[in-house]
Amino acid sequence: MPITIYEACKKRKRTPNIFSLSHFAATETAMDFGGSFRDNIRDFLKRCSEQEDYSVGSNPVWCTLLVSESNGVVFPLYTVEDTVKNLSSGQPPCDLCRFVGWGHHFVSKRNYHFIIPEDSKWNKPLKKESLKLQTHLLHGVIHCNGFGHLLCVRTESNSNYLHGEELMNLWGHLCASLLTRDISVHDLSKKGSMDLRLLYGVAYGRSWFGKWGYKLSRGSFGITKQDYNRALEIVGSIDLSKIISDSAIKSQGKSIEQIIQIYRNISESELTTISELLKFMLAFESKPLIQRKTALALATISSKYSTEPNQQPETPLPRHSSNTASLASVLAAMQTRWSARRLEHVVKVIFEILEDYGAKMLREELRNAIRGKADIGDTGLIDFVLKHINKVILGNQIIVRANEPQSKLLAFSLEDASEVAKSEREVELDSDIPTLLPGLNVCKDLLLLYKKVLLGYSEYDAVSMAVRIILDSKHFVKKSDTNDSSSSSSSSSSLRLMYQVRPSYDELVNELTRPLPPGEQVVVPENATVGEFKLMLQNALRDTYWLMDEFVVKDIEIDELKVWVRGHGMNLDTKLRYQGGDNDWTIDCKCRAKDDDGERMVACDVCHVWQHTRCNSIKDDHVPPPLFLCRICTNRINKTKTSK
Repeated sequence: MPITIYEACKKRKRTPNIFSLSHFAATETAMDFGGSFRDNIRDFLKRCSEQEDYSVGSNPVWCTLLVSESNGVVFPLYTVEDTVKNLSSGQPPCDLCRFVGWGHHFVSKRNYHFIIPEDSKWNKPLKKESLKLQTHLLHGVIHCNGFGHLLCVRTESNSNYLHGEELMNLWGHLCASLLTRDISVHDLSKKGSMDLRLLYGVAYGRSWFGKWGYKLSRGSFGITKQDYNRALEIVGSIDLSKIISDSAIKSQGKSIEQIIQIYRNISESELTTISELLKFMLAFESKPLIQRKTALALATISSKYSTEPNQQPETPLPRHSSNTASLASVLAAMQTRWSARRLEHVVKVIFEILEDYGAKMLREELRNAIRGKADIGDTGLIDFVLKHINKVILGNQIIVRANEPQSKLLAFSLEDASEVAKSEREVELDSDIPTLLPGLNVCKDLLLLYKKVLLGYSEYDAVSMAVRIILDSKHFVKKSDTNDSSSSSSSSSSLRLMYQVRPSYDELVNELTRPLPPGEQVVVPENATVGEFKLMLQNALRDTYWLMDEFVVKDIEIDELKVWVRGHGMNLDTKLRYQGGDNDWTIDCKCRAKDDDGERMVACDVCHVWQHTRCNSIKDDHVPPPLFLCRICTNRINKTKTSK
């Protein structure tokens, strides 16, 4: 249920401010945040938010109430100030910083989470697990140095009140107003079962996030920006006549030809390439249904393509029965030497363990937890149940078994029954069986072209290899204009400057072996003395980084590009040094990758060099061998054996 203005005011101690989505972007009403992000966020929380009467894992929570101009609904934007705690040795404070190439940044003292929960949770307090959920309408985290990550955004209209573009506009306005630095996104967004980075990449020559200025930062598996741009050109330039010819001998080739022909007839301009076709289809999909029907009717009359006059494309899609099953039906279907009573007992224990643990566990963790139960000692029984149980309903919850996206390890989780049913209905819509006249259900037409054309070429075809490059390009970054070396702030009496710490020779050689992180921002009055300037820089560094907690500025040097700072007191013994962690793993894969890109890797047991499992023909759903040798070490050992 949405929050009404009345409810929003009633639950607050004082009448809250309610801001429109465009408030932070409109020049005449924009909030005047003129400092660096670390100062602006505090000002934002003071002026635009109200602190909640609870905390999330000892971290304070603020709420900003916003109103959608499209429908008038009031919704919350929660801000959680997460103070970085001590970490175990080698644990990276921020995986995403490491994956996007910011692993050399110093660890920030605070992270700010911006969260818009699902509609049904707008009136409920956040929980500790809220900082890790991927089900929010919007979730971004920004380190106090201004660099951040867009963790998730609902690109499809799963909300009853807010859509993806509206959420992205809000995020963009917020980042611009708070003067953030670079913001990354790990693009795994989808339209049904279609990856948007491929669909929009071919259609527009950019990802879905490209509309808001996000550009490829780095690809996985050694892919460069040049590789990515070339791949977009190759796939986007495929001629439609070639697609029709190539599809003639394939299944559903006739359907592909009909789809191409009907959209060519509808379009007022000539469509010759797959890029032009997909771009037109995406624009056509956004039109009201009555306009699509009218355009289809006119195209049908004026073209050779026609249907029987009584054949109405209003037939509902076929419904498939749910894949979920009750516990009783699952037990009845099991042919086993164990009694139904023992099987039922193990399943109920699994439910209890998942509920106590937090609703999700890896298979090995769950197996060990079940073995810990005194009344279940038969490991064969446990393994049998774990192998066969999936989508089993008990009450209003369902046990779901699936591979983890990152590690690919098997995991079990408890899901809400209504959410699983909703997901299954979406899967039904992903069926590529053409049931409607092309043009009425644009999403299904897109899906057929996506599966049979974009993904339909043989593995070693140039198009197939280009598609793989596009799909392997996931890390996008929006660079901020505030990264300029110097610029005027909103106040005519102050300056925005970039400054950077210049370590000593010994620190560079022995301790700070990674590239220096980018400079920092500071806004100083034009009439500030040298002493005041030094103190401002010192306080800013201490306020931002754990490494600089006791840093003392001794000298400053100003050139045309930036301010160089010298001093002493860097805490080089802290484990909170680099965002990418302290481990200097050596990565050298045959795909040319030299850095951790977030893809699954395995280390050679001889040389300890890390490589991608995919590049070593280890399937994602397979566990790496207990003893793994890279190609170089394998060849070296074989040569040694041969020479003896």
